[in-house]
Amino acid sequence: MKRILIFTMFGVLLVILAIGASPSVAAKPQKAIETSNGMPSGDHETLLIHGKKEGYSCEVCEICDTCDPPVLQCNVINMPEYGMATIKYVSGKKVKIDELTVFDSCAGWEGNDPSVDDPAEVWLPYEQEGYWVFARALGKPGKGDEERYIILENESLEAYPLLSDVSSPNDVILGLGMITQQGVFKMDASGELYRFDGDSDKGKGKSQGRDITDMLLWSGLVFHPDLDVNVDGVVNESDVIADTCTGDTNHDGIIDNDELIAWSGVHPDPDDINGDSAVNYMDVIADTCPYDLNQDGIISYDGNYDESTFPDCEFENWLSDNAVNTAGDPLWQYYNEEWIFTIADLVYLNQVVTNEGIKNLQIRFYPKDTTVFIPFEQ
Repeated sequence: MKRILIFTMFGVLLVILAIGASPSVAAKPQKAIETSNGMPSGDHETLLIHGKKEGYSCEVCEICDTCDPPVLQCNVINMPEYGMATIKYVSGKKVKIDELTVFDSCAGWEGNDPSVDDPAEVWLPYEQEGYWVFARALGKPGKGDEERYIILENESLEAYPLLSDVSSPNDVILGLGMITQQGVFKMDASGELYRFDGDSDKGKGKSQGRDITDMLLWSGLVFHPDLDVNVDGVVNESDVIADTCTGDTNHDGIIDNDELIAWSGVHPDPDDINGDSAVNYMDVIADTCPYDLNQDGIISYDGNYDESTFPDCEFENWLSDNAVNTAGDPLWQYYNEEWIFTIADLVYLNQVVTNEGIKNLQIRFYPKDTTVFIPFEQ
């Protein structure tokens, strides 16, 4: 089978960080959460996004334990205080690092167009169960009625199989990418969280942490590129035709006129195989495609994955027969609200950040397997 690398773009998922208590907290008492920073307690990884004034000279962070002062961890991204930047979050089953590390700490300094901006790159230690993720805007509040806020948008997703473990961008040798389809993140919008809540009677108006974990929970299908037989960037009924229909001699998933003529050549009096009162490409499919079980000239597929009816559709019959390769490795899988970085060996999540005056955004990642939450009513 032929293979292709595909970058799948999702509908933009918008988050405007807004003040408010989280619906679930760690072992802190409720009273302490309501009047403190709203963050869970316990071990966590921390990412800081600093908003810098126009003209700031950004330098990339590098670990230096002999410097004065020593630089022991790079976990800060510097972006314009007013403007846009792109952050590339990186993790996966074969990412082997001990702590959250920012490998490119400058973002957004090439202008407000994320497509040309050199993104910051944040590597996160792999956790099979994922993380609870909390964000909190810090820094001086705006003056008067000035509103300061920050917007996060999940823009694109890339997933890859790897031959070996990686611990930095220099280790990565990318092959053909996985194909992600029908993908959606659980959170498509959140309430608003500004730097300062002047109407709050809790914590003297200070902003509290907000649970944004749902931004990183994803549902969708992940296909190995081997299943994209006709190399058009998607896996669907056309690949069934390209893979199994003998009438599709060039394996592009389409019965063209030349292939229809060739099929007619071995059928001196071509039959209307599918019974639609016409002899055309659909009869070639009905006659030469083993997965067209009812011989209607159509490989049935409703465009959705439905576990309750699987494998009733002819496309899903083909998927069922191609669940693993000859080595026993899975060729596709459906995920439901999965921590995004568990779907492949290496996953890139590209996120656009729009800053409107926030000087310090703190994002904390709490490992789910070591963080205990006690829900309380707001």
